[in-house]
Amino acid sequence: MVPLPSSAHWARIGTAPRAGLCVPLFSLRSRRGGGAGDLGDLPRLVDWCADLGVSVVQLLPLNDLGLDSCPYSAQSAFAVDPLYVALDLVPEIVGAPHLLEAAKSEAARLALTPRIDYAETRRSKLALLQEAFRQVDRAALDRRLEEFRATNPWLADYALFRVMKESHGWASWESWGLGLESPDARGRARADHAGHVRFHEWLQLVLDEQLRGARAYANQRGVFLKGDIPILIGRDSADVWSHRRFFHLDRTAGAPPDMYAEDGQNWGFPTYDWEALAREDHRWWRDRLALAERWFDLYRIDHIVGFFRIWSIVHGERTGRNGWFDPPDESAWGAHGRGILEMMLDATRMLPLGEDLGTIPHVCRDTMRALGICGMKVLRWERRWEQDRGYIAPEDYPELGLATLSTHDSETCAGWWEAPTTRADVQLLYETLGGRGDAPRTLEGDLHEQLVRHISGARSIFVVHLLHDLLAPVGWLPGSPAEHRINVPGTVGPHNWSWRLPHTLEALRDDTGRSARIRDMIRRF
Repeated sequence: MVPLPSSAHWARIGTAPRAGLCVPLFSLRSRRGGGAGDLGDLPRLVDWCADLGVSVVQLLPLNDLGLDSCPYSAQSAFAVDPLYVALDLVPEIVGAPHLLEAAKSEAARLALTPRIDYAETRRSKLALLQEAFRQVDRAALDRRLEEFRATNPWLADYALFRVMKESHGWASWESWGLGLESPDARGRARADHAGHVRFHEWLQLVLDEQLRGARAYANQRGVFLKGDIPILIGRDSADVWSHRRFFHLDRTAGAPPDMYAEDGQNWGFPTYDWEALAREDHRWWRDRLALAERWFDLYRIDHIVGFFRIWSIVHGERTGRNGWFDPPDESAWGAHGRGILEMMLDATRMLPLGEDLGTIPHVCRDTMRALGICGMKVLRWERRWEQDRGYIAPEDYPELGLATLSTHDSETCAGWWEAPTTRADVQLLYETLGGRGDAPRTLEGDLHEQLVRHISGARSIFVVHLLHDLLAPVGWLPGSPAEHRINVPGTVGPHNWSWRLPHTLEALRDDTGRSARIRDMIRRF
């Protein structure tokens, strides 16, 4: 048998069937935590997962979002959001009784919020971290930062970008950044803001240490961490500011008009100049993946079809209607995508899994299979669309794949079941599961359990459950399913990316009866 290009990556993970859990880190709630989940909560989540027989924990992107809340609209493709610092793991806080007490007090206050208050949580954390930074041994920090900078070439420009954003009231770099193009100008700016720049470098050092510690703990418990690499990066980001040659700033990415969006979609992110990236051996992408490998064992390739062809729109257009695929020649898509994915395999030992949902040309999935890269199968969308429109049985899914009931962008399984627009689809699925008569209007108890067992029987190597779809069948999600949705694509508002787990992780683990029911539901054979 000819080895696949990803064979070495699979060797590290193995091909035994695995159950996984998908949850945003910010959504976790614990007895020690505050207004949002942070890196101190990961070990508690890992412990519960180990109890359940779950060996993959899939997170959403952790990148620095500045003032934003959408994990896919980051200000850096490298830096981690300071929101995720576990204050009670910072030595300078632990070693200062007044700071530790203040951190506990703030955590208790913010723990009461039903949804995430990003502004208040960030304000509270950064104030305590700035105070902790004043306690840092400067000589020891200089030695640590010298080594950290040497292995993280993105750090200098990111820290300066972050400081300049703050000093300009978070205005876009396009209003201030053009004056800092020369090395001399950036050097002067760093000198003028030396203390604040060093603070943000220190924050990234702390986050790196905490993330590596969380991964090491997970691996000790037999659990792999799966990261998420967004395909695109925001126009107002440190990366675009520092490396404008790698981006088409006269274009934005999106999606063409279809049955769901008659005007198409315009995401506002610049597209890549792949020729410019190739001239430098894709160093920016290689560095990005090498950093992620410090923290994760596997990673999700967001919108993998975009590496084959990306819908491009002239910058300034409001919709996605007037766009084109780049490359424009369909015969070039296969080689274009394969070359990028081979570069990504070469850059890291992490196992990639592709997000290949939506309208996907055959060449994309053919190339993924040839490289040994898993695709995704979401039960509600896996149908024999060109035949009888029936549901494909999970035991007939490809082995090289990841099966699931829901994603972070979709309704939860219960929410989809109860939506008025899905009644015909729900009825058909109900009958597929052996139901007779009219499908119940709500998805509860034994029927929900049956659906989880149904997807758990998938032939796919990975079955990854959205946390909600495991909590609901055992009565751990009170209220309407709509209250628990993570994100509604195409909308902006406080309902997106602010969901918090209604119970602490400790409470989940302490309830051994419900945990045992979940363990039995998701067992892989």
